[in-house]
Formats: sequence, structure tokens, C-alpha cells
Amino acid sequence: MNKSKLPSYVSIAIMTAITSVFWVFFGVYRTFTTKPAPKVSGEILEAVNPELDRNTISEIQGRIFFEESQIPQTVISQTPQPTIAPTEAPTASPSATPTASPSASPQP
Repeated sequence: MNKSKLPSYVSIAIMTAITSVFWVFFGVYRTFTTKPAPKVSGEILEAVNPELDRNTISEIQGRIFFEESQIPQTVISQTPQPTIAPTEAPTASPSATPTASPSASPQP
């Protein structure tokens, strides 16, 4: 049995048709799912005045300027953490301390 192979033009045409269908489908889908652009007021869209306000610039230059030596150093101190001193445990007599038995059974 000899399989007949599709000509390359036919396979290219089929792939192009599939791509076109998907392209149209996703274009329509995107049109219905995207949100419209927000409304922007005209006040925000107004052009900005490109001229510099010389009075404001002179006010900025006339403000107080501190040298680095005039600024006090800010010291951040950490609060000391309380330490717990270990206490000595009362010494117990050797007979009061339980001992392990060599086997797993409890001692009488």
C-alpha cells in the first residue's frame, strides 16, 4: 500500500485557513472581553505651561539650607533585652532519681 502524500500547497492552504479562523475568533473574543478606555476629564488633558515660574524658583533658592554639620546625629538605641539567669536546681538524693533497667520491663 502506497500512501498518497498531500501536496505542499494544499497543506499550507489548510494551515493558513485554520490560522485565519483562529485569528478572527480571538479578535472577536478580545473585542467583547476588553474594558473600554476610562473617561479622562479635560482638565487633566490640558497642556502644561512650559514656562518656568521665576518667582517660585527664587523662593526655592531663598529657603534655609542646613549644612551637614548643623544637622544633629540621630542615634537609634536598642532597648536592652532582659536576660534570665539560670537557677541552680536543688540537689536530689541518688535514691530519689529513677534509673533505667537493663530490660524493657519495669522494676518492682
